[in-house]
Amino acid sequence: MGITERKEREKENRRNEILDAAEKVFFKKGIDFSTMDEVAEQAELSKGTLYLYFKSKEDIRFAIFQRGAAILNSLMQKNMRTLQTGKERLISLGETFIMFSRNFSDYFRLFIEIQTSNMENLNIGKEAFEDYVRHQSPISIVQRCVMQGIQDGSIRRDIPESHLTSTLWSQMLGILMVINNHEHLFRIFEIEAADILRTHLEIAQHGSIPR
Repeated sequence: MGITERKEREKENRRNEILDAAEKVFFKKGIDFSTMDEVAEQAELSKGTLYLYFKSKEDIRFAIFQRGAAILNSLMQKNMRTLQTGKERLISLGETFIMFSRNFSDYFRLFIEIQTSNMENLNIGKEAFEDYVRHQSPISIVQRCVMQGIQDGSIRRDIPESHLTSTLWSQMLGILMVINNHEHLFRIFEIEAADILRTHLEIAQHGSIPR
């Protein structure tokens, strides 16, 4: 390994160490109540060194969001690998997102925060964020499955793929937000969260198939 490659590797390792430390602070205290000083202390770095890697707390937050989204992407790709049609893959994506919200709850909360925040409040470069959403985010996988379903005939063609993608994504986010924040309310009516999720997937499935 050459000097340049070794330096790049060391830089990437340090960056990941900072993100590890930031996750411990942010997930424990909440991002709004955490400071860069606390992240630097947790990472055992000076604040000046921290700013060499991230220019702001918002930069760190977005990097952690990307970490969580990468996990979700990987799970989505793995779980739909053996499925053939776009419709089958969409159902798998929904089920995977449900599992992600349960097993990676800290990332999921951050995921919802980023998805529902005003872009200006995130203090993230608009072009970089839009490029990420279009090409690397979980919603881009949903869009590809919708496009595949339209092509293979398993998903209706009379709704523009961008509209259907955004609608399905928004519905899933909304359902998961309600269930994760108010699951106790459903117990009053003796309804399990799993039943709500299955019903949603059933409605989404039949609403998207050709008529």
